[in-house]
Amino acid sequence: MMSQDTQPGELSRSIPRFIDARVSLTWLLTVAAVLVSGGYGLYNQIGNQGETLKEMKDQIKDLKVTVNSGNSQTMTLSGEIAILRFRVETLEADRKAQR
Repeated sequence: MMSQDTQPGELSRSIPRFIDARVSLTWLLTVAAVLVSGGYGLYNQIGNQGETLKEMKDQIKDLKVTVNSGNSQTMTLSGEIAILRFRVETLEADRKAQR
């Protein structure tokens, strides 16, 4: 029902206002500055992490080359050890046969 002091389409003055639509310019500028500075800091941090990631990628490539060269040297040395072991066993067998 409509009371006598309200017109159709108007809200009653007894309803409390929960949201105050007035925001001061100082608060608005402060919030905008905080958001812009936070975005700028985040942008720089992501850029620095990208550079660090690129450096780590290069270091990993260098380590792969080092490991691969170490693997080939290991294979070569293990082949030479097998040959030397065969020669020693052959010499020992010949020496036992001569006794």
